[in-house]
Amino acid sequence: MKQPLDVVALFPEISAIVDEQLRDGVVAIWEELWAESPFESIDDVPTSPEIPASHVRHCHAVLALALAAADVFERFHGVTVNRDVLIAAGLLQDVSKLVEYEPNGASAGYTDAGRCYPHGFLGAHAALTHGLPPEVCEIILSHSPTAARFPTSLEGKILYYADQLDVIAIFADRWYKMLLVTK
Repeated sequence: MKQPLDVVALFPEISAIVDEQLRDGVVAIWEELWAESPFESIDDVPTSPEIPASHVRHCHAVLALALAAADVFERFHGVTVNRDVLIAAGLLQDVSKLVEYEPNGASAGYTDAGRCYPHGFLGAHAALTHGLPPEVCEIILSHSPTAARFPTSLEGKILYYADQLDVIAIFADRWYKMLLVTK
């Protein structure tokens, strides 16, 4: 039988979310989607079917990169980054992988839901259902290059690039340069 997740122990960064309702929502979403997940151990959830590395380690790396970028932007550009939104969205951006993927031998494949819905949709839906702020839901929905549109907020843009940096720099170089010609 699958053990429940201790989300706060798994992601101690949750304690940095000041808004108690938002913090509780992040925990509840992880618990809910974990209960629906076909995986028996959180350690078996991959970053993607193509990248068998730990989903949890990827989440930690993305959030650490995003928080570091927020520090730099605040220090050098004088902007304010909403840390509650950044941390909540960072911890939830890939939570839908718990139900989008399923064990498939030594690797993972897509569940019916993973084949039917774009990545991030189920996480954004859960966030909306749990009453999380629209800006968090929008970031979850738009954080992936496969999303219909690019994130609109500074926090969303930070997470988008932090996510891509972790995946591309470490696991799969998918970027290419395009020469832009101006007149």
